[in-house]
Formats: sequence, C-alpha cells, structure tokens
Amino acid sequence: MYKLLLVTDRAEVKKAFLNVTDLKDMMFAPITIIEDAQDAIDYLESNAVDAVGYSIRYTDVAPLHQYLVKLRPSLPIFQSHEHDDTLRQELLRIRKFLDSLHADYSDENYDEIAILEYLHDELMHQLMAREVATMEEIKSRLKLVRANLSLDKPCYLFDFDLPQGEVYLADRWHYGRERLEHALRSSFFGRYIDDIYYAVAVLTPRHIRVLACQRQSSPDVNAIDVGYQVERHVEKKVAEIKEYLDLDLELEQFTVLNSIMDLAGGSLQN
Repeated sequence: MYKLLLVTDRAEVKKAFLNVTDLKDMMFAPITIIEDAQDAIDYLESNAVDAVGYSIRYTDVAPLHQYLVKLRPSLPIFQSHEHDDTLRQELLRIRKFLDSLHADYSDENYDEIAILEYLHDELMHQLMAREVATMEEIKSRLKLVRANLSLDKPCYLFDFDLPQGEVYLADRWHYGRERLEHALRSSFFGRYIDDIYYAVAVLTPRHIRVLACQRQSSPDVNAIDVGYQVERHVEKKVAEIKEYLDLDLELEQFTVLNSIMDLAGGSLQN
C-alpha cells in the first residue's frame, strides 16, 4: 500500500480526499492529512511517505517547500484537488507513477534518484512525441518527477532532420534509438545548463527534437535574449555531435512556444 501525505488547511481539499472511499482498491493506505507545515516536516522526518501534496492558504508554506527542495529532492509531489473527478484522475496518475518508481530494478544499479531522472527523461520524450493529452496531466506529471520547470515561460523547440539517419543507425550506431537519445542528452546537450533545461527525443531515425525550457525559479529575462542563449548552446552542440559522432543534424524548424503547456495533445506536427 502506498502512503500519501496531504498537507492542507483548506476544508474543500480535505473534504475531497476524505470522500474517496476506494483508496484500498487503488493500492493506497488511508491518507494522512496534516494542516501545519512544520508538523508535516516533523511527520516526514519520522514516517515513511511515498508522495506528498500540499495546499496551504492561511499559514506560511515556505518552510515545507524549502524542506522538500533541499532535503527531500526525490520525494514525489502530487497536486491537491477539491473536485472529486479531477482528484480521482490525479490519484490514478500517482498510482501509475509510483508503480514505475518502485518497479523491480534488481538487475540494475539504479537508486531512487536515478530512477526519478529516468522517469523525468521518459516524460520529456512523451511530451515531444505529443503523447501527453492534457495540460492538467503535464502539470501533474512534471510535479511528480520534481521537474522544476516553468509552466508559463516560453520554451524553445528545435526539429532536426537526419539525412542519413536510417543508414547511421543501421551501419554505424548499433545500440538503437533509445541509446542514441541517451548519448545526445548526457554527453552533448546536457540537462540543466545556466538555468535552462534541455531535453532530447529521437522520434524516428530521421527526426530528432530538442526542447529548451527555463527553470521555475529562474529570474525573469527577456524571452528573445533567452532564445539567443538557447540557440547558441544548441548550435555548439550540433557541431560537437558532427565532430565526435559524425552525425549530421539539419535544422528544419525552430519554434518558440508560449510555454511547455503548448506540448499538450496534438498541437504540434510530427
């Protein structure tokens, strides 16, 4: 049974969670509800919790937020809801996510942070492949993987064509598309560079997408200036990929998105 902690002083949120009568069927233990941020920190220090959600209106939530950022960076955070239908959808997403987080990785030397990073990368691939249907799901899943990406600042999307992609993967790169994606992410584009998060998706042997998003906590900077910064970084990495992997990436399209929410559903063309 998964153990959830809800920290809220809002009566409507508590009521919505208490109205869920089939928690056991969804593999959740009875949800622990605490009103005060410091009491919640004390609880987390002495009790096992699989995920935490919080919505505090009348007192200072900052101590709990800072505690989770600094001391519990791998603890999944879920969204609170005050409506039964959206709460049920959230609980189903939490269950699916926790199943993945706690899957049997006995054949691999993965720790919890490594698994969380893997799930983060998987989510970003799904976003760029247009496989996440709604904005609500984007918000929920970004929070669960502790992504710390801005939900309202512009993002920058690069679509690359690989003219010799099929031949390259068949004759020169023998590890498959997933390993190529990992190599491009880890060895070239990076993840967080100067407050910008870079994600890579090898969608087909001919199509690679790179997405650049600002941190949630990054200062407000002119979107055009950020765009120039991102373009310089991507151009440099494309040149390095050509030099070290002998792989040609030809830019087909550069798109400035209003925010990461533009990736919901079918708003982008493959």
